[in-house]
Amino acid sequence: MFDPDSGGIKIPPAVQADVEKRIRAVAEKEFKGHYTRLDIRFRNQFCYIDAYTEPVLTDGWPPADWPETREEYAERLRNTPTHLCRLRYFGADEWGFAFFT
Repeated sequence: MFDPDSGGIKIPPAVQADVEKRIRAVAEKEFKGHYTRLDIRFRNQFCYIDAYTEPVLTDGWPPADWPETREEYAERLRNTPTHLCRLRYFGADEWGFAFFT
């Protein structure tokens, strides 16, 4: 019995290149302006997709006793990914999908 939440096979390099191209095309078309960059990684049967965004800083944050400056805080947030999802590869256009919450 097929279980989309277990198993899978290693994603071949040609499939990795195609999937990354397709993900970036959809992201550019549908989500432009919602992220500053994407990180698409492959490991064995998985494809992980993360997004980075420009932080929105409120006035007065961080407080004076915060251990980092406003610029350091913003830079840290810029470099902290939002883990979006993970794809699991089973072969020729057969995938499992996990959305991170």
